[in-house]
Amino acid sequence: MKLPLLRITLVTLFFASPLYASVPSATTAKLRLVQKLEALVKLTENPGNIVRTVTLLASPGQISAVCENPDLSMAGHDNRLTGKRTAVARCGMRKFYLPFSISAQGTFWVASHSLKGGEIMQQGDITPMTGSLDDLPVGLMFEARDIVGQRLLRPLAAGKPVLQNQLRQQWRLRAGQTVELVMSGPGFFIRSQGKALNNAAVDDTLRVKTTGGRNVTGKVGRDGAVTIFSEQ
Repeated sequence: MKLPLLRITLVTLFFASPLYASVPSATTAKLRLVQKLEALVKLTENPGNIVRTVTLLASPGQISAVCENPDLSMAGHDNRLTGKRTAVARCGMRKFYLPFSISAQGTFWVASHSLKGGEIMQQGDITPMTGSLDDLPVGLMFEARDIVGQRLLRPLAAGKPVLQNQLRQQWRLRAGQTVELVMSGPGFFIRSQGKALNNAAVDDTLRVKTTGGRNVTGKVGRDGAVTIFSEQ
């Protein structure tokens, strides 16, 4: 009686073993795709100290159909920091579409007290908040320097996030204004003055006429100085 029992046990193990062996393989394939997706997400713009996490939503059948080392790219032009996405996995001439989602944690800026529309934002008007970005609106601000000095277009309640579309960039320099010009290079540093030919905000390009009558172009710094990068 022992022999038939042993035979049944061996047969059971023989047919069951492929099933158990396939589990690590499927898990490895999913992990490999998640790692590739995380690398792909990092290539997109990632402002501030934001940590993004990828969750693969594809079914086991979709995952198993993809080759071992596919070329991945994003489908569409969705620039949101979080939400559902679709990746295109290319295996030679074949394409597979893999749904996934992105979650994010980070520090953004909110109003420290109620603000009226038309106010010029000051450092004391905002405070940092750290947490999930998943259910927050598009256009969060991650740098205080991009808020301070800008005009608030509409009222903002205390604790509400400051958004890009709520701010109007203020001109740092205006046409006709006398501006400081800076030119530097290996072994030299020159500072002079000129007259602005157009309005410009910080980091904008400004055209300037020098006291010698030449037209130059430069980038506006936060201190108002213009760093020259071309002459006409």
